[in-house]
Amino acid sequence: MFDTLEKIDGATLHHGRAHNRVYLMETEQYDWNSLIDNMKTIAHKMDYDKILSRVPEEAKEVFKSKGHVVEAKIPKLYNGEKAGYFLADYLNTERAKSNIKVKKTITSVKTIALAANSTSEDAHFALPEYLEVRKLRKSDLPAIIQLHKKAFLSYPFPIHEPEYLKQLLKNNHEFYGLFEKGELLVSAILKVQESESSIEIVDFATHPNYNGQNLNYYLVQEIKKRVVNSKYKTIYALVRATSYGLNITFSKHGFLLGGTLMNNTVIRGNLESMNVWYCNLNEA
Repeated sequence: MFDTLEKIDGATLHHGRAHNRVYLMETEQYDWNSLIDNMKTIAHKMDYDKILSRVPEEAKEVFKSKGHVVEAKIPKLYNGEKAGYFLADYLNTERAKSNIKVKKTITSVKTIALAANSTSEDAHFALPEYLEVRKLRKSDLPAIIQLHKKAFLSYPFPIHEPEYLKQLLKNNHEFYGLFEKGELLVSAILKVQESESSIEIVDFATHPNYNGQNLNYYLVQEIKKRVVNSKYKTIYALVRATSYGLNITFSKHGFLLGGTLMNNTVIRGNLESMNVWYCNLNEA
């Protein structure tokens, strides 16, 4: 059973059993009270235990007045001008809690990652000659599907199906990949949000044989290099909060920590908190 993408009064909602939550991904409407009520109705009807919303600055106080709490902030997210906020409402208070061991790991990851923050020049490492990074095309879809099958046991969307990936390519998504001798080892999916002048790195997939080698480093480096002089103002990503390697990678590439979304995303069967890393490109 895959998650649902649903449009309600100009708002795009992602919800389903995979993450057991409603996620307000983007919105064109400004009747915030009505939108909040509609999301809560869906959450109660489907018995979800979290509502997460990504909204512009002017909506923040309305959401807070309805009991939502700020979990992360991205300055200048909207067109390089207005801040964006991630706010959460926990319909089940247990969802907001983590055990002491996990909390310590998240704190440790943040501390080490923030200490690794550097300028792009300091962070740059030349791509080894035996590796290649490039933007992926429709002809690469079979390789992407094979990588997804190896990297993900389950996923809330049909990323193993060619037609779904073709739709992503048509609808403001770009794919990048890292190859060794023609074999795709790591891929990244980017969501290009034209109306906001922002790009979200929505997913990485790594061949299981190469986990722990931090090959994502070169992919992030190349993606940032390609978009830094573009019309887009901000690039951001949600990163598993207990992953030392990927958090350190984003910090090394000059990304800043915007906050942590608690118990937000199911990855490989585990409910994970996610750190929000962002880079305002005109300041990079």
